Amino acid sequence: MCPEVLMQGRSGLTLFSVIVPIELDFLSRSPRQISVFEVGMTQKRPQGYIAPLALRGRISHAQPKGLPIINMGFNELPFGPSPEVAAAIDEATRNANFYGNPSCQALREELGARNRLNAETIVCGNGSEELLDVIARNFVRAGDEIVIPEFGYIQFAIIANRLGALLTKVPETDLTVDVDGLLAAIGPNTKLLFLANPNNPTATMLPERDLVRLAEEMPRDVVLVIDLAYGEFVSFDYCARVHSLAARFENIVVTRTFSKAYGLAGLRVGWCHAPAWMIPSLYAARGMGSVNAVAQAAALASLREPDLVQARIGQILAERERVADELAALGLKCLSSHTNFMLVTTEDGDPDRAEALVEHLFDDAGIIVNRTREKGLESYIRFSLSRPEHNSLLIQSVARFQA
Repeated sequence: MCPEVLMQGRSGLTLFSVIVPIELDFLSRSPRQISVFEVGMTQKRPQGYIAPLALRGRISHAQPKGLPIINMGFNELPFGPSPEVAAAIDEATRNANFYGNPSCQALREELGARNRLNAETIVCGNGSEELLDVIARNFVRAGDEIVIPEFGYIQFAIIANRLGALLTKVPETDLTVDVDGLLAAIGPNTKLLFLANPNNPTATMLPERDLVRLAEEMPRDVVLVIDLAYGEFVSFDYCARVHSLAARFENIVVTRTFSKAYGLAGLRVGWCHAPAWMIPSLYAARGMGSVNAVAQAAALASLREPDLVQARIGQILAERERVADELAALGLKCLSSHTNFMLVTTEDGDPDRAEALVEHLFDDAGIIVNRTREKGLESYIRFSLSRPEHNSLLIQSVARFQA
């Protein structure tokens, strides 16, 4: 069949008409023959402004033993929703024909009450990732500078790339943030400093006294964003002290998430605590109604089960200590972790051997861990702490690898 293609200008006049013989290969989904624009016109494409980023490689082949897949590569909590949270999800789903509250009113009020914050200084978003982006779009334009630690959360670099900003990475000491280095890196074009504490992907943590010093010595016209995605794994008291620190300044924003300690990664809901003067502009950049009704209901229900959340955190911390001890006994080097995941390397620090361990864990036990390919971390792998039986499988598989 030969479809007729009519190309029209903006005035509606036909520029040319040509018969185009097209035969599609439906297996490869690629054209075998196409003769559009063989009339002397040059084909043009829209010009994008965001440069593509290389994606981290994932294991793509089938599990050779037919074993069930255990994904420990995404820093997720291994526990499903509690009965109360599941019921809230079910109820919201049965009313999915209705929008959620655009400003997450009930959720913000609950967050304010439980964190001793004014609900009017809280903005909820589609995960804390949306809010990190919202904050940056408010304060950074193309050519401005964003400062981050050398091994800062990858989303920080993604945001800088989206905005066409200059990204300055400050060297770390023993894979831990250097406050003096961050302060020295701030220049006249710096608009924003991102800091995750504890950090992802290293799981290390800047001591609290140094975080206070950073806040106090930062220029007041540069925004400091403190990401507490893993703060609950330090303690809720630590998170409260960071919020109190932020409340002393007009240039500090704290971001939090329900994806980690609350186990709601699949629903994408986060929040930030910001100075009151910033709130209207943050809403202007945030998606309207970006937190769906199901996510709001689940987050609200999870806040009302603090004892369960704390018990689950306690189990992760106990497993973290056990796994670290047993992997160290097997000859792996484990960074001290302040999160629900671990960063480890082989004794010789060989990137090829780390890659071989990633493949071995999948082929031998069906376990997916994360290749850590940031420059300077190529010899490390990262994995979430999971249920005890999953962690034990990982330990046993490492033992076979090391034998």
